[in-house]
Amino acid sequence: MAAPETGPLYLAIDFGTSHIRAAVGPATGTPLAVARRPIRYRRPDGTPDAALEFDPQTAWRIVCETVHEALAASGTDPKTIKGAGVTSQRLGLVLYDKDGRPLYAGPNRDLRAIFEGGEIDADYGNTVWQMTGHGPGFLLSWARFLWFKRNAPEMYDRIRTASTLADWLAFRMTGVLLMEATLGVESGLALVATGHPAGGLGEMLDLDEIDLAPTCPPGTVVGSLTKQAAKELGLRTGTPVVAAGPDTQAGLLGLGATEPDQAGVIAGWSAAVQRVTNIPFFDDTHSMWTGRHIVPDRWVLEGNAGEMGGAYEWLTALVQSWEAPARSMERLDMLASAEPIGARGTSAYLGPTFINMADVGLRTGGLVFPSPLAFEPPTRGSLARATLESFAFAIRFNLDRLALFGGPVKQVAVGGGMVRTRTFNHVLAAVVGHSITIASSGESTALGVLSMAGVATDRDTTMEQVTRLRRSELVSVEPKSSDAAEYHDLYHAWRMRERQLGQIDL
Repeated sequence: MAAPETGPLYLAIDFGTSHIRAAVGPATGTPLAVARRPIRYRRPDGTPDAALEFDPQTAWRIVCETVHEALAASGTDPKTIKGAGVTSQRLGLVLYDKDGRPLYAGPNRDLRAIFEGGEIDADYGNTVWQMTGHGPGFLLSWARFLWFKRNAPEMYDRIRTASTLADWLAFRMTGVLLMEATLGVESGLALVATGHPAGGLGEMLDLDEIDLAPTCPPGTVVGSLTKQAAKELGLRTGTPVVAAGPDTQAGLLGLGATEPDQAGVIAGWSAAVQRVTNIPFFDDTHSMWTGRHIVPDRWVLEGNAGEMGGAYEWLTALVQSWEAPARSMERLDMLASAEPIGARGTSAYLGPTFINMADVGLRTGGLVFPSPLAFEPPTRGSLARATLESFAFAIRFNLDRLALFGGPVKQVAVGGGMVRTRTFNHVLAAVVGHSITIASSGESTALGVLSMAGVATDRDTTMEQVTRLRRSELVSVEPKSSDAAEYHDLYHAWRMRERQLGQIDL
């Protein structure tokens, strides 16, 4: 089947937290096809329980399989793909030897360096924050460097350089290793003000044996597909490969959120709530991250609501385990939509909240409902409704914190997999209290990467054009004024109970 006439077509590859995704489509508009496959992590022998790694060869094979699936589903002749954009989860890390072979590859969930990160915070935390806009230390690459230096010195002595996961993908595809500056900032490897490598931190932490790769701005054509990579991916040799930045910031472009006082919410596995700014704003309490936008001369101030799609997937499997995943989500959405506002007194505290990056740790959570159960036992629908309401409350909590820096945001755009749950969209608009816009496909990151690939490789495509068109593609969701008023009170009640739960020791 031939692909419809859509103009130049591009490939987007996203190495996410739970899945690798590939999308084929134009620089604007809906992707022709999206494929995804789960990522496999492992805990190596002799490492802490919180350690996670992945095998680069296995991950590359999954990337190739996912790309083949997306190309086949799109009906596209692979030779017509004009460029490939790469993005990834933030905080992932790959370490290389002198020949460019990976010695270690770990995701954002590799938390082996808790103690090393604590030492960084105690001794240099404020300096690291001022330079990179990020913390706490155990999340950043430098803590893992320290862990390997102390616990695997023979391996550490072989390390010559490091990169993020998207940089590794681009290197695997082109043979050229650069560090995309925006993603480098998210890992603590680049400076938030300039995007230059944060080599000074290596010297300060006595880790200057590791040479950081040169940085490049987002939208850089890192190189062209090698003959071998092209064969494995099923693409044309010489296809340009574009560094498209972090998954969340690519999602902002997919939402058209590029101007100051706009906010983009990427409600996927986790939920990032980012406010666009024209200068870097720093939260003196270190609660919120300061990062770079993939659009020139823009920065972001980020609140994070934590695990959202992951929590909903857990709930769905728990109450709908006998149905296929897609059907389970659809069925649960229907049940939640039939429930009244407030979910008959049921409240959910499954993780999403305002994550204070200065005090990250375990909290007490759960599902709370009236008892005894004989009064009115919770149903699957009320549990789902309460959970979706809690997600909306968590996003509002983050927007309220962002409002401390310049006042309330004027526009809120939402993407990520959670927007496929229609009840969530309507609840969120009511909780926020004004209209929001939705990227209804849920593939906001893929949309941004496709746009970035188009801007980087087609001189007739500009950032201003794709941003304007991405905004026009969004669907507006208007709340009922009566619902907004009711949710205003429920939001404050939810906040109060969350604080009370936080006082209960695990």
